[in-house]
Amino acid sequence: MSETTAPLSPAEATVLLSPNLVKGHGAVKATLLLLLATGVLHIEEVEAPGIFRNRKVAHLRVAAEPKNAPPEVAALLDVVRAAQAAGGKIADVVKLAEKAFGPGCMQFSLKFIIPALIARGLLLKKKILFTHIFRLTPAGEAEQSRIKSDLFKANDVVRLLKSDPAQAADLAKTLGTNVLLSDKLTRQFKPLADAMRANAGADGGVFTDTGTHHGNSLGGHSGGFDFGGFDPGSFDLGSFDAGAIDAVHSGVGSFDAGFSDGGGGHDGGGGGHH
Repeated sequence: MSETTAPLSPAEATVLLSPNLVKGHGAVKATLLLLLATGVLHIEEVEAPGIFRNRKVAHLRVAAEPKNAPPEVAALLDVVRAAQAAGGKIADVVKLAEKAFGPGCMQFSLKFIIPALIARGLLLKKKILFTHIFRLTPAGEAEQSRIKSDLFKANDVVRLLKSDPAQAADLAKTLGTNVLLSDKLTRQFKPLADAMRANAGADGGVFTDTGTHHGNSLGGHSGGFDFGGFDPGSFDLGSFDAGAIDAVHSGVGSFDAGFSDGGGGHDGGGGGHH
């Protein structure tokens, strides 16, 4: 499979939807959700004193050191480790991510994701006066259209989960890692994972450096998830363990709240990229 036709990572898909918005926060969130699903990261809820009663605060932990991590994953894991040393709350991760990648985490996209999309032949960088803009190539337009179609399918999965879980599972399997891009769908990951497992039978596998491993999203005793053999297009939510699904499910709300509290919430516009 060529670099151009290989399935996009969740971060690449997020940015390609609106390349001139850069979507730094969105790319970071998509990558964090992928790392939660694959068991590289883990969310630990810690009780903290509140005004009237104790409340649970989400902390992000590195659960397994991944093999062959792409540059953007390695950079983001460095942020998580630094936040872990500072307490590891989601708000700590967001604060340090914005310190590392600038306001709105725009440099995460500009340094790692945009160049990857250009290398794939999906984007072109154009200079107009003193600014740079990014334009979709014909291949980029086709890929963007496919991602948008997948997001419509994700809405159908949510609708079908109540009326026809088996059909919902079949449709979800066609989305690959794009299942992570829909907030509506990620909020339904628990019933979706159950439907996908039921539809696949008991013999489900998970990704490892040797292809599949049964029963553990960390790849058994291999020491961590191996990105070298990971195919985003073959991502099957039903093959990951319940802990990983729970982490993604809770991670969506935690990351959204963290970015909002951290002054983010909205990614910066596309003008003025020098």
